[in-house]
Amino acid sequence: METEYKEPQNVNTALQNEMPALDGTNSQTLAKLPPAEEPDQLQMIGAKISQFLAEIPQDLNKFYSAYKTPIIALAVFLASFVILRVALAMLAAVNDIPLVSPIFELIGIGYTGWFVFRYLLKAPTRKELAAEIASFKREITGKNTTETLN
Repeated sequence: METEYKEPQNVNTALQNEMPALDGTNSQTLAKLPPAEEPDQLQMIGAKISQFLAEIPQDLNKFYSAYKTPIIALAVFLASFVILRVALAMLAAVNDIPLVSPIFELIGIGYTGWFVFRYLLKAPTRKELAAEIASFKREITGKNTTETLN
């Protein structure tokens, strides 16, 4: 593979010299742009859409501040519904595993037997259980259960 050397060609510069150059000082020789047209319907629609999109964050902020409590309640309800469905699906999947369901039943029967023996057979232990339940109620409500409502 041999490369060939080509001689440079002569360019006719006479044509370039015949074209008049634009003079920046004379405003008559400069190209002028046509005057701006009135905004058409498409541009007006575009401007309205742009304005609408720019106002969306402010509108959402106003909506959230006006309906904060119902939005949070709805979100908690939906989240609890989803969590419940996932938990039930997991329990169903675990229940389908062989021997797991009977083992869980035996564990449940054993715990129930222990709870009855520990808290429900004797009167002093029943009183102890009632005291623990009352203490738990006070912790949750933040007030004494012996107070009467007015």
